[in-house]
Amino acid sequence: MEQWILWALVAVGIGLLGLSFRVFSPREVWLSFLLNAYAASFFGSIVAGAGLLEYPVRFFFCFLYK
Repeated sequence: MEQWILWALVAVGIGLLGLSFRVFSPREVWLSFLLNAYAASFFGSIVAGAGLLEYPVRFFFCFLYK
């Protein structure tokens, strides 16, 4: 069930990214996307390193472990 939710969120995210190219210039979209990814990975590693968050599901590599 969790994997279906994650796949649905990936599909929505890709759809919204494609939609945002129509509204904003591609330069603004890529800049905001990359800055968001950088900030999320930075703060995510801090939070996971402190033990406040665990990653129980291996999302994209789940087919290798079945």
